[in-house]
Amino acid sequence: MKITLYHYWRSSASWRVRFALAIKNIAYESIAVNLLANEEKRPDFLSKSPTGYVPCLLADGQAIGESVAIIEWLEENFPSPALLPSDSLARARTRQFAEMVNSGIQPLVNLDIVRKVSSEPAEQMKWSAHWIRKGLGACENFLALHRPDGAKFCLGNELGLADIFLIPQCYSAGRNEVNLADFPIIASIYEVAKKTEAYQKSCPETFEPKSA
Repeated sequence: MKITLYHYWRSSASWRVRFALAIKNIAYESIAVNLLANEEKRPDFLSKSPTGYVPCLLADGQAIGESVAIIEWLEENFPSPALLPSDSLARARTRQFAEMVNSGIQPLVNLDIVRKVSSEPAEQMKWSAHWIRKGLGACENFLALHRPDGAKFCLGNELGLADIFLIPQCYSAGRNEVNLADFPIIASIYEVAKKTEAYQKSCPETFEPKSA
């Protein structure tokens, strides 16, 4: 099966999918979509992703949009290594955590939203920092309640769905001057994750354009 990923190097939603592909060791063709140049509005991309959002994955030419849908498809078609635990309660909590990031943080700091808030970079950062800090606070509290004792990552000792949603948001926190030291559990997970091969293969620096 030929897999093609349309993505933007610094998009957290794009990174989630790259992270999943790296964990599962799935080969794919990488096609950059430059959001700063409005390439997502081009007709050829809109024909694949009607919203104009990245990421968009093509599986043998069939387009799938939205990071959650893409990752679920990958999990169903490439089940090993699994991103979700086998226990139903643990799966529900993993999905809950992922949605805390996917619905509670990322949409509020999306490029379209912050541009509507203000045209001033300082005001944009202030807005983004507020929602990142609030969302990570909730994530920290969740982990304090549900993270297994001795776990290296969010909910276990292997990278999983919760981690591939959290880690890109940690990177975004740094870009918006949110201090992860205020969230010690999250900070410890981030430091461990940065040492993994899957992180190195999927992180923004690996895909950063030379002219960026």
